[in-house]
Formats: sequence, C-alpha cells, structure tokens
Amino acid sequence: MKLFSGLIALLAASAGLGSAFNVNCNSNYVSYYGQNSAGNQKTLGSYCQDSTEDLIVLAFMNGFPNILLNFANACETTFPGSSLLHCPTIAQDIKYCQSQGKAVILSMGGASGAYGFSSDADGAAFADTMWNMFFKGSSTQRPFDDAVLDGIDLDIEGGSSSGYAGFINQLRSHYATDPSKQYYIAAAPQCPFPDSYLGSVLNSAWFDMVYVQFYNNYCGLNAYPSWFNYADWDNWAKTRAINKNVKIFIGAPGGPSAASSGYVSGSTLGSIYTSVRSQYSSLGGIMTWDVSQSRSSGLASSIRAALNSGGSCGSNPGGGGQTSTIVTTSTQTSSSTTSITSTPVSSTTTLSTTTQPTTTSTPSTCPVNGGKCSGYQQGCSGQNFAICNNGSWWVAPCAPGTYCYLSGSTATCDWSNGRPTDGCAVSGGSGFNKRQNLVAVSKITKPSLRPKPVSAKSNVPTRVEFVVSDLTDNKFTTVIKIQTNKDAFSGNWSISFTLPDGQTVDSSSRGSASTSGNTVTIKSNVSQESAKNMAAIFKVSGSYKGDYVLPDTSSAFFHAV
Repeated sequence: MKLFSGLIALLAASAGLGSAFNVNCNSNYVSYYGQNSAGNQKTLGSYCQDSTEDLIVLAFMNGFPNILLNFANACETTFPGSSLLHCPTIAQDIKYCQSQGKAVILSMGGASGAYGFSSDADGAAFADTMWNMFFKGSSTQRPFDDAVLDGIDLDIEGGSSSGYAGFINQLRSHYATDPSKQYYIAAAPQCPFPDSYLGSVLNSAWFDMVYVQFYNNYCGLNAYPSWFNYADWDNWAKTRAINKNVKIFIGAPGGPSAASSGYVSGSTLGSIYTSVRSQYSSLGGIMTWDVSQSRSSGLASSIRAALNSGGSCGSNPGGGGQTSTIVTTSTQTSSSTTSITSTPVSSTTTLSTTTQPTTTSTPSTCPVNGGKCSGYQQGCSGQNFAICNNGSWWVAPCAPGTYCYLSGSTATCDWSNGRPTDGCAVSGGSGFNKRQNLVAVSKITKPSLRPKPVSAKSNVPTRVEFVVSDLTDNKFTTVIKIQTNKDAFSGNWSISFTLPDGQTVDSSSRGSASTSGNTVTIKSNVSQESAKNMAAIFKVSGSYKGDYVLPDTSSAFFHAV
C-alpha cells in the first residue's frame, strides 16, 4: 500500500496541481479522517481520488503538549524507541491530496485524551513544536516526514481554555514566515452558544473556519428549525470574531451511527444548507464526522451535489439573517429580568427562533401572544412557553416532544416524565389555573437525555455513554457509545449493563443481545468487526413501563479479548 500511495502521489505531481482549496467559498465540504468510525476506513489517499471533499481533517492529536497521536488503523507504527507515531503512508497521501487541490489539516483534542495548556506561554512554546514537527520547521522526528500540513483544528472537549490564544497567535506568526502557502486555523465547537470550552478563545484569537457540531445536542440538525441555532454563530462571526470573514460550517453526522443524535437524510441536510446559504453570508459549507461514515452511508455524494448547486466563492449571497434572542437571567431572589436582543449574551437560558411566534388558540386564562401581562412574568401554555415583554406576552413553542413547566418563576422546556402536558401556569399571577407538578422540578432547561460519559469498568481503558434516541408508545431506542481512552480494542468485545426496572431489550443494531434477569449483554459479531477499533456506536431497542430511565453507566462492564 505504501508503494501504491507513493506512486499516485508521483503521477499526480507530474500531472500538475488540482484546483486549490478556496476558503472564501460557501460550498466547501470538510470531513474528518482517522478514527474509522464506520469500521471500513480506507487510506487517506483513496478519499482524494475524486472531487467529493475539499478539506480533510486528520483526527486526532489527542495528547499535547506531550504528543499523542491516534489514527486507528491508518497508522500503527512508531519511531524506534518512542511511542510517537511515524506515518509514512499518511505522509505520501497528504502530498497526493494536496496535489489534487485539497487541504489537509490536523485536529487537536477530541472526545478523549490528555491535553491542554497552563498558560499562553505554554501554548506559544507548543506552537513552536508544532511548526517544527508538522509544518515548515525541522525536527528529528516528524510523524508525516517531509509532508507539510495546511493548518490545525481545535476540537477541544475537555480541560480549560488557557493557552489556546497564545498557541494560535504564535502559530500564526510562524505561518507568516512562509508566504508561499496559505495556512489555516479552525475550530470545532459544540452547537450550544457560547461553547463551553472554546467560547473565550473564539472571541480572542483568529480563526479561518469554525465547524459547528450540530449534533449530540438540543440544537442539532434533527431539531431544525425550532432549536437549530446557526443564527447565533452567524451573529458571532459578524460581531465578535477577530476575523470578520471567518467561515461557519454546518457540522453533521456522516451516518446514522456516527453520532448519538442529529443525523438527517441527504435531502434534509441539502434543504437546511440551501436555506442557511440564502440567509447568511458567513456560511462556509458542510462538515461531516467522519469520511468513513459519510462515504458508506452515501451522504457524501448527496452533500457534494447540494454544495455544487448554487454555491459561490467570495460573494455575499445572503443578507446576514437576523434572529431575535430572548435572554432570561434568574437571580437568587427569584426575580428575573427579560430583554430581547439581536446579539449573543452569555446567560442562564437562551432561546432562539428565526420566525415570529404566532397567535395560539389557548383559553383566555392562558398566556396568549400579545395578551397583557405585568413585570417580569413567565408562563406556560401546553407546549408553549411565554415571556412578558413590555406588558405583552411573547409566546413560542418548546422543542418537539417537550413541554413547558414552571420552575419557581422561570418557564422551562422539559420532558414530561409523567407530569401533565396540558393546562397553564404563570409566575406571580393570580386567577390562573397553575399547572400541577407531580415530580420534583427538573434542572434540565433544554431538552436532553444525554448524561456525560463515564469511565467504564473494563479490561481496556474505555468510557461508555447511553443516549436516548426515540421514545414512542412505551418503546425505546437508546444509543450506546463505547470509546477507547487510549489504545484500540479488538473486534471481539462485549458490554454488559443493568436495565432499570420495567425495561426489556429486544434487539441490538450491532452484534447480538441476550438477557439474564436485569442484566443485558451485547456481544460483537467478530466477522463483521474491524481488527482494531477506537469506538463502537450502536442502538438497542426494547420496551419500558412507567417513565423511561437511562441505564446507569456505572453498571456497565466492557470486555475486549
């Protein structure tokens, strides 16, 4: 395979460069490579033989400043006497991809790993190391030999924000010493705005591209248009970003098993992309996790077709699209302040919509859009929440599947969990039929049944998470995600966990499921698994009685032979 990769790179070089990547387009397609998410990952070079992707992100450098690289089955060799990966095949493929006009950058971070800086000085020092090992500098150990990357991506999902601004500033100073090549700085924040880990960094450092992950969160593509919040990111790009020409990408799962939630069909994604493109000049295109998923599912070809239909470069196709943002900040004295603003504000609860609320046909005792209210009242009416603004109710719907409940003086959208789903409630009011609350008020202010993953009991370092996918007529579908913290695990694995009372598991989308009492065991089908895996993502389906409760992750035990 090394000979093949080197040969195609040589032939491509002799034929001349392809059309170069243009960051100013709104029709670019970015995809991640390296974690073998679909279990059938090919060589990097094989994905560069056609015009589907414009930029490929190598994932990941999941340890720094003590460098740890992980590209699953794409690279498993190290420098002699070192744990640092040496990837000559990827090196040749990087040069081949670049000869085809594609950009190749390296992602730092990821969902698991040991990374972060203690200060800007620490970050700046590591920028020098990066320049020497992956760009135009020199080092005795270069993982990609003489290949020169086109930039870096920050996919920071843990730790603090310290040092990243210093890292970016120093790396850009190195970029400036090589005018022969354009280099990039990118980031991949979660869609909730502002991002928990990169929010302050995005406001204080230069970014060329931001790949917003519109999945695994309430604001994902599956919540379009109700909770889809591209408008917040466009507003940031125009008002807060250091680089006012920064490009925002719609991040999407490449296939149904690529993420816990957020996957949509190619036609739906194309429609969302077209709508965003018509409104927001900040749009850069679409990003997917990852290329093995998007190629296997066929989503990649659908994305390419959508991007090729009406995209443009260096123009302003939209008017910048405005959205109203209702910002509610509760105080410890239970009083609250409410304002309507067009700029992003860090607050307790932020609810966004791109359309004006419509008048509802609720009874006169319930908050009605435009009806009279006083002070800082908030209220609920079925699936609608209400905010008193300058003496008039502003009423809007909760996300699909959730209902409005009054928590003290604050209206929140939440799963019903056995509570009534009709009736009304208003804070500080009289003469209203206050909705009965049968259970303790939930602390979830945005619909989510996605607890943080935890380290699993296991014979290999892994972490496990359970995420609800669908609840219909006492039938459930739950996504199980197993991810290694360090080393790849074999295709011969199993996971056991305890089911909450009243639940049964009928099937698993991966391997086979068996039950003994309340203990469920999912065992892989070795013939259908890769020899080495960084993650296993699949769904289990079954039935439940009463309120649905996720399995306790502390009961999970993962075992790989």
